[in-house]
Parts: sequence; C-alpha cells; structure tokens
Amino acid sequence: MKKILAIILKENFPFYISLVFFIFPFIYTITGTYPFYVLYFTIIAVIDYIVILYTKNKYIIFAQWSYLVFYVIYMTITIHPMNMLYSFYLSSLLIWRFHDNYTTYRTISFLGTINYLMIHISLSSFNIADKVIMFFFYFLCLASYFLQKRNYEKELLKEERNKRNEHINILLAENERNRISQDLHDSIGHTFVMLKLKAELAEKYLEKNNIEAAKQELGEISKISRESMNNTREIINKLKQRSIEEELHIIQDIMTMSNIQINVKNNIFSKPTTVQEWALTMILKELANNIIKHSNATECDIIINEDKEQYSLLFSDNGCGFEKINGEELKSIKERLKAVNGEVNIISSKKPTTIKITIIKN
Repeated sequence: MKKILAIILKENFPFYISLVFFIFPFIYTITGTYPFYVLYFTIIAVIDYIVILYTKNKYIIFAQWSYLVFYVIYMTITIHPMNMLYSFYLSSLLIWRFHDNYTTYRTISFLGTINYLMIHISLSSFNIADKVIMFFFYFLCLASYFLQKRNYEKELLKEERNKRNEHINILLAENERNRISQDLHDSIGHTFVMLKLKAELAEKYLEKNNIEAAKQELGEISKISRESMNNTREIINKLKQRSIEEELHIIQDIMTMSNIQINVKNNIFSKPTTVQEWALTMILKELANNIIKHSNATECDIIINEDKEQYSLLFSDNGCGFEKINGEELKSIKERLKAVNGEVNIISSKKPTTIKITIIKN
C-alpha cells in the first residue's frame, strides 16, 4: 500500500506541491478576514483538484472542473480580486493533466473566466493603482498558461523525436543484421557446400584406394578452408568500418525515415587512407545524428570534394543551428581530426547551419 501511495504521489508531485497556496484561504478564514463558509468552499476545491488528477469519468471531470471555475470566479468577485491567481490551478490542469488544445470546453472556460474577471475588475470601483496591479496579474495568468503550453509542446516534440530515433536505430540494426546474415550466407554457406562435396569425393576415392585423387581433394579442402578464413576476416573488417559510399547510403536512408530531404554529392575520385576514411565516415555519422536528434531540420546537403591537396566535406542544414559560438562546439569531431591533420570550421551558425571539414592528404 505504501509503495502504491508513493508511486501515486511521485507521478503527480508538482500538482501536490502547488496545493500549498490553498493555505491562504484557510489562514484568512481563521483570522476572520474571510467569511467562515470560505473554509468549506476551499476544502471542496482541494478535494476536487486532487480527485480530478485521477478520475477518468468524463461526467465527474466536468462537474469538478465546473466547480473549480466557479471557485475562482466567486473568490475573485465576492471575496478578493487577488484570488484570480487561483486560475493557475486551472492552467496547470489544462496542460499537464488533460493536454488540451485551444478548442476544448475546459480551455474555452479557462480563457473566458480570466477575461471575464478582468473585465469585471476594470469596471469595478477599485482605484487605478489596484486595477494596474490586477492587470499585471491577469497578464501573468495568461503568460503562465502559454509558457506552460509551449514547454509541454517542446517536451512532447522531444519525446516524439526520441521515439522516432529509437525506431530508426531499430531499423538500422535490423538492416545491419540482414546485411551480415546475407554476407555470411553468401560466403560461408557456399564454402560449406564445397567442403562437403570435396570431403565426400575424397571418401569415395579412399574407398576405391585411389590415394592420389583423395590427396588432391584433401588439398582442395585445405585451399577452400584458407580462402574461407580470409573471406570471413574480410567480412569482419567490413563490419568494423564502412566505406564513405556505404555511410552516405545509410545516412540517406536515415534522413528519409526522419522526413528530412537530403542531397548528396560525392566527388571523391581516389581512395583515402584507412585512417582518413574512418575519420570521414565517423564524422559523417556524427553530423547526421546531430541533425536528426537536435536540429529540427527539414533539408540537408552533403558535399564531399577532393583536390590534389585535401579532402573537404561540406555539411549544411536548415535547422535551428547553434545559439552561440564559443569554441566548444563539435569537440569530438575536432578530436578525430587531430589524427588525420584535419580541421573543422562553422561557416554559418544557423539557417543554414554550414560546417566544413578539411583533411590534408599527405
């Protein structure tokens, strides 16, 4: 029971923390500032606020929401205009409990309530100073609602992006497994068939006492085994490191799955050294991952060029880019480039974000 209670409290902890502000009606009632019946109104409001966090019955939710709206209106008009601040409870429920858009009855009633209260206060007999203060609180209520909604939408977008990236990673892993399986099947499967046939032939030659022919088949078995070992080693090496062309194909697939339009131009005509190719493929992978996970880009251009002295990689996208350039960006890429006499430059920090990588050939 304690564990269940702990889980319930943990899930809605921010809502419970905010209940502390309901202490003021209790204090003002006890001190005689508010009428005594406000105590009962507030107790019902607190109970409604807690129950509405858990109930799924739409009729109960409607009744409880209506009471909370009534509570805010009554407490503001009849008791004290500062009680308009209790509309914060409504905005928190709208965004973090119900995730409502602008067209639901709850959102309409919330916006209608605070606007009605502001009109009522502006037409009342309060002095100018009090009205200015209440206008400030009115805009504070509105700002709180829209800021919370924007933060929630950012969190939702981040969650969707993470799910999409997870799905992409699963697809890539599946493609990689299929590729490995196909390579092993084509190489080792064929080898085993040949070994089986050669072994059967050698056995038949031995049965017929044809030693020379059997030796020849056994020699073929030895040769096929050595070739198979070399082929397997080559497959393993390919798994450890992709070529630039292979990495570009994978990036194109990832970008397409992420709804990012990509244009690729690979103008390399010579084979880079193993270390240079490894650096370029790893940098391509990291820049692509950054775009997918962080940039919110819809377009990406990759251009790889080569001249007599160097390889150059130009990576560009229309995403959010860098807020501020302080020299700490792309640290892991800079570390990789140290080993290959290369450098990275941020040509444009945003819209478009353009990054240039250069690697000296010799």
